[in-house]
Amino acid sequence: MKVSAIIPVFNRRDLLPRAIESVLRQTVAVDEIIVVDDGSTDGSAKLVQERYGGRVRLIQQANAGVSGARRRGIEVAKGEWIAFLDSDDEWLPDRNAELLKAAQQVPADVAWIFGALRIVTDSGEGLTLFEEHGLSVNESVHVFADSIAVQYPYQFPMLQASFIRRSALLELNCFSEGLRSSEDLLASFQIACRYRFAAVPVEVGRYFRTSDLAASSLLVNSTFGADYYRSRMLAYERVIQSGRRRPWNSRYASSARGFCLVQASQGNYVRSLAWQQFHYGGISAKGIAFFGAAILGPRALRAWNRLASFARQHLRPAKATRARQNGLQAYLQSVSRKSD
Repeated sequence: MKVSAIIPVFNRRDLLPRAIESVLRQTVAVDEIIVVDDGSTDGSAKLVQERYGGRVRLIQQANAGVSGARRRGIEVAKGEWIAFLDSDDEWLPDRNAELLKAAQQVPADVAWIFGALRIVTDSGEGLTLFEEHGLSVNESVHVFADSIAVQYPYQFPMLQASFIRRSALLELNCFSEGLRSSEDLLASFQIACRYRFAAVPVEVGRYFRTSDLAASSLLVNSTFGADYYRSRMLAYERVIQSGRRRPWNSRYASSARGFCLVQASQGNYVRSLAWQQFHYGGISAKGIAFFGAAILGPRALRAWNRLASFARQHLRPAKATRARQNGLQAYLQSVSRKSD
């Protein structure tokens, strides 16, 4: 079995060596390391050439966003399994060995294998994402009967922690939607609607949420942006088309409303998009009221958004107090405090 490690990068010269070195330190080597430089202007490509030479295959392209970079890497890769690594994260030394061992045991209809990532913040190492969000894997390799169950409400199969069959990524045309964030969520849903997923009870990498990454972090800068909602509309649509209508039609409708609000905040009229929330039958009183606001135009939707924010902050404080603060919320809040 051949493994291709793919690292997309855009202006991460100072961080990129940590990621590459973690691949080079694997106890069982990958078959190739591909760095896709997505139009960097900070010398990232030059660093790869000068420091790593022939040990790393460098692909350079005009900036197309992270989806375009991942797609390019998949197209040129030679491995049966694709192993992604973001330029600001790192693998643990046995990562490739552990996932290769699992790949030799899973059935042919398993297209995605994943392990756990350890969260690293300004305070140091914390929980793994499995621990933080309550996923228990008690077998050496656990094949999930329902692949969608590990996608929602939390997406456990993080790209940095995974092996993915290249053939499945190509078959389903993953990373071709032009998303500049949340592209991993869509790809995971696409494959989950067609293939099975498996997990290993092993920590395979470190997932950095340190404040120094905030300025260039897609997680921080794209949360609740247009692609956040668009990716979820596309993902939930795939689930609906696979035969599961409820409750995914309601989730699709909710994401469509979020997308409308982003567009309205930019002064765009979104009447047709607001109607699209009903495309799969996710009809609700809230949806009908929202459509009425959309007919009135962007100003009415901005007012809707302000009222919704007020209700969340002031009319439901008990629920907010009881809600468990997860790692993402903590990270976003720590970044906000440091920028004040």
